[in-house]
Amino acid sequence: MNRSNSNKGRGKQGSPASVVIASFCALCFVSMLPWGEITGNRLKNFNLFSDIIHSTSAEYVTEEIIDPALSKALADNEQILINTEPVERKRDSIIITSAEAEGHCSEFLSPRADGLMALEDYSGGVAVSRLRNAAESGTLRCAMIGDSYIEGDIFAGSIRRRLQDLYGGEGVGYVPMTSAVAGFRRTVRIKSKGFSACDIRNELKDSLHTLPGEYFRAARGAEVSFKGEKGGYHTGAWSRSRIIFTAPQSGVISTSTDGQNWIEHTVEASKKPQCISVDGLTSRFDVRCDIDGLIVFGAWLDSPSGVSYDCMSLRGYSGISHRNMSISTSRSIAEWVDYDLIVIEYGMNALSSQQTDYTPYGNIMKRVLLRLKACYPDAAIIMLGVGDRGQKQGTSIASLPTTAALVDAQRSASRDVGVMFWDTREAMGGEDAIVEWRERGLVNADYIHLNNKGGEEMSAIFVESLMRVLQ
Repeated sequence: MNRSNSNKGRGKQGSPASVVIASFCALCFVSMLPWGEITGNRLKNFNLFSDIIHSTSAEYVTEEIIDPALSKALADNEQILINTEPVERKRDSIIITSAEAEGHCSEFLSPRADGLMALEDYSGGVAVSRLRNAAESGTLRCAMIGDSYIEGDIFAGSIRRRLQDLYGGEGVGYVPMTSAVAGFRRTVRIKSKGFSACDIRNELKDSLHTLPGEYFRAARGAEVSFKGEKGGYHTGAWSRSRIIFTAPQSGVISTSTDGQNWIEHTVEASKKPQCISVDGLTSRFDVRCDIDGLIVFGAWLDSPSGVSYDCMSLRGYSGISHRNMSISTSRSIAEWVDYDLIVIEYGMNALSSQQTDYTPYGNIMKRVLLRLKACYPDAAIIMLGVGDRGQKQGTSIASLPTTAALVDAQRSASRDVGVMFWDTREAMGGEDAIVEWRERGLVNADYIHLNNKGGEEMSAIFVESLMRVLQ
């Protein structure tokens, strides 16, 4: 009896330690699981110890992911030389002129006015005039194209909300027919089956390349449902629902609003883009398709007036494949969806700790800018410089040393082609700004991507700069 009681006592004394060890192991295991793959991207990968890691950030090293399409283009030594005539640059209260940015870009400090980042106008005042005219007309159509930095509508969604607060408008704008980030996007719910995405990077000679960077092929019986999300983003309901597509054969596309009132649309076979538009206030838009091989460019959920701000992101993308956009297809789509402003956000997937000269990348991006101008001749274009990015240096985290060189190349490309430029990195605070943003809880533990709070702050800075131009 005594021996038995003694053994039970020792078991009870050891159980707390066993529970702690088991719990710790379980947490480690949960943090290592690929939640995105397991849940079909309903959940993002996460680390339950991020707060601890955050306090000892020296242990984190960012992963360098270079766009394979960029690597191939650089290996082929693909560049472009552009001859530009000197243009007289009009001065605005918040716009820097090209004359003030003469000389090597690395010697040029981004302008500020009253502590606010300026939009640098290298268009000869044309871009500013177009933006002001569109804003005054009461209809401002905008698109933001980029990589994972704008994924999930985190940055663009906050810009949209702020502009719609000022100028009106409703709805999320462009949405893909299927999305890997649908699970954590806060501005719209997407549920689909039977659609497969075709990436602009994989089909260089495809005549279907347009602004979103991808299109969607439907199997017979494919269907998708878009449901607006409330929460102050003006995306809970909208008054115009559209899909744009090409049909390899005739058939029927059915649409429904608010889960009822199904309408059958007879579609004729045509290689030219077609549009189905359904008017009426709704918080849900459903599409069913019985046409095998239907090519859908996307859906647009918005209103005829006010601001529309489309978010078009491709993860791991450097932006260079947009130099292959189809001008004819883009102009056809513009019959229904044209743009007054195109904002370009790329660069994270071109950054490398080893590369110090990004002139070749900048030269290829000039081709992208020229192609965008050809596809959307009436649009103002703003290129965003790459945001600050962290990297382990010794025992601490600091800005990736080569980031400034990439910003130089992006500014130079904007200046040579004649578009506007906004220095995201300088707006964050410049060198080592990413460390402060992480300490303030504005970026994720990768020291790259904005979280929701960071998207709100960045959008506030950007919109304030934009408003100095529009007003």
